[in-house]
Amino acid sequence: MINISNPAGSNFPQGTRGIVPALLITLLISACEAPLNLELVEAEEGRSFRRYDLVQAATHSGSHVVAISSAGAVMESSDNGQSWRRQELEGRPPLIDVTACPAGSFHALDSERRVWTRAEDGRWQSSIIDTPENTLSIHCAPGGRLWVSASFSTLYWAESPQVGNWTEFSLYEDLQFTAVRFVDDQVGFALGEFGTVVASADGGDSWEMLEPIPNEFYPMAVDFKDRFTGWAGGLDGVIWETRDGGQSWQKQTSVTSAPVYNIHAGASGVFAVGGSAKAVELVDGVWREFPGAPDVLAFMRAIDTLEDGSLLVAGGAGLMAVIPAEQYVTR
Repeated sequence: MINISNPAGSNFPQGTRGIVPALLITLLISACEAPLNLELVEAEEGRSFRRYDLVQAATHSGSHVVAISSAGAVMESSDNGQSWRRQELEGRPPLIDVTACPAGSFHALDSERRVWTRAEDGRWQSSIIDTPENTLSIHCAPGGRLWVSASFSTLYWAESPQVGNWTEFSLYEDLQFTAVRFVDDQVGFALGEFGTVVASADGGDSWEMLEPIPNEFYPMAVDFKDRFTGWAGGLDGVIWETRDGGQSWQKQTSVTSAPVYNIHAGASGVFAVGGSAKAVELVDGVWREFPGAPDVLAFMRAIDTLEDGSLLVAGGAGLMAVIPAEQYVTR
């Protein structure tokens, strides 16, 4: 151990008492500094999914898959997630959600009220929604209408791929709509703060207020299987289910106390992902962990069933995994 103190009465020459300790500190720092490994830096830069990525959402059209990162990156695969290419969007916008329309177009949403649309040449172009409200989610309905949910109980829609002209709907109440889901051309639901549920039977031209989810529930994850059956997940692993088109909600038994960030109802089943690397599947009315889920420490936020039946999950620290159907289908 080197003592770098210089008490009074030491034998250091006059005027050097402050210099010697400084030299010793410099020597210690130099001795402890490791050489920069540029190979590791280059390897990280060469990855499509990077450790600083927070993968917020993923979607697909045919075999083409798109995942988005809050670091302003879009990762695309044309072979059901087997290989990927990365594209940094201009200005590195904080992307929060992505959706695919039936005609094959892709649209991403950032937290700065911009919708990014993928052009035929693969470039992403943005258009802004002229609103002071915070935008929270994006969803393309089966009929092609593009929906954005926002604060102050507001919804916006435009006809894809022409997303420049937005029509506004609002309840004029101080709450956030966190998700919109249409199950066919006509029937859709929007869920928000305080358990708010509204439904449309005419493609979103008008909306009807339904009974709220109990306990002023905040829905962080929403999906519907059909016009009758849907789920909403939130904090503490709580998941509510409706079997009558949102007229009533029943609290389900959960296998996790971690927050539920996403619910996906696909052809292969109903799945939920969230904090603490939790991935669960609904089987015979009961949520349970399923074989094939990645054993990781990072939380999961994105989930999608791909064209070939595999299940994509992604989340923090650049986590991305594609699980073959035979590893997770339990029925």
